[in-house]
Amino acid sequence: MTGARHAKIVAAGLLAWWSFLPACKSCGEKPSPAVAGRPSLAGVTVKPIAPVFFLGTEIQLDGVDLAAKAKKVLDDAKVFALPESERPIAQVSLTVEVFSVAETAQPEIGAKVRLRITVRPSAVPARFSEDVEAVGQAPMAETDGARAAFQHLAERTVGDLLLAFVSRQKLWEGSIAEIAAALKSAESDVRVEALRIVAARSLRAEIPTILHLLSDEDENVRDAALGTLVALHERDAVKVLAESRHMRDAREMRKILDAIATLGGREAQEYLSFVAETHDDEEIRDMAKAALDRLERHGQSKQPTK
Repeated sequence: MTGARHAKIVAAGLLAWWSFLPACKSCGEKPSPAVAGRPSLAGVTVKPIAPVFFLGTEIQLDGVDLAAKAKKVLDDAKVFALPESERPIAQVSLTVEVFSVAETAQPEIGAKVRLRITVRPSAVPARFSEDVEAVGQAPMAETDGARAAFQHLAERTVGDLLLAFVSRQKLWEGSIAEIAAALKSAESDVRVEALRIVAARSLRAEIPTILHLLSDEDENVRDAALGTLVALHERDAVKVLAESRHMRDAREMRKILDAIATLGGREAQEYLSFVAETHDDEEIRDMAKAALDRLERHGQSKQPTK
C-alpha cells in the first residue's frame, strides 16, 4: 500500500483569538510558558468505529489498539505533565470514520479522523485544547490485506494530527530563532501558532514579518497576524491595514476596522473618518462609523477626571 495522501487539516476556532491574550506591558521578550502550566494526560479514547464494506468484505478496525498507539505518541512526546493532584486534566478523544471509493479506476480506501482534546478546568492555556480533522486516502486494489491497510491508514492519519499538535506545543518552548523560522513555515497552522507565541512572548522584533503576513493567502494566518499586532499595540500596523487589498470585502473590512479602532491614535481616527465618509459601500461606511465611535469613546474614557 502506498503512503496516505497529504491530509488536509482544518483547525477550528482561530478567529479573534487575540481578545484572550494579555496586553503587551513592555517591549522585551516574555518567558516561554512554564511546565507548571501543562495539564496531565488522562487518557485517549476512540469512539466505536463503524465497519466498512470493501469489495464485498466487512472491515472492522481495532479501536483499542488505535487508542494505545495514539497515547504512546503523546507519552513519548512529553508535551503533557505527569499526573499530580489538583493539576488540570486533558482528555483526548478520537472519532474515526473509514470509507472506500469504488467509482474510480482504482478503488481507494479512506479514513476521516477528528481529534478533540478537552482540558478541565478550562483556565489552562487555550493552546492545549484542540478540535481538528484530517482525511487520508490511498489506492487499494484487492481485498487481501484490506483490514491491515485500513488499520494502517487510520493510524497514519491519527498520527499526522497528533504530531502536528505535538510540534505546535513544542514550539511554545522553542528559541526565538525557531519561532522566527516558524513564521515563514509552508504550513499555515504552524504560522498561526508562531503568531500566537509572538503575541504571548511580546517578540516585537518579529513585527516586520507580522506586517507582511497581513497579506497572507490563508485567512486564518491573516486573522492571527492582525490579532498579534493588536496584542502588541503596534500602531504602525494602521498604515499597512489602511492599504489592505480587502477594501471591498465587508467581512474582512469589519475585522480590519475593529483592529484599527482598538489600536487607536490619530492615524487610526483619520482613516476611520475617511472610510466612514467616502467609501462607496454603505455597509462598510456604517461599520467605519461604528468603529470610529468606539475609538472616540475609548479615548474619552482615558481622559483624566477633574
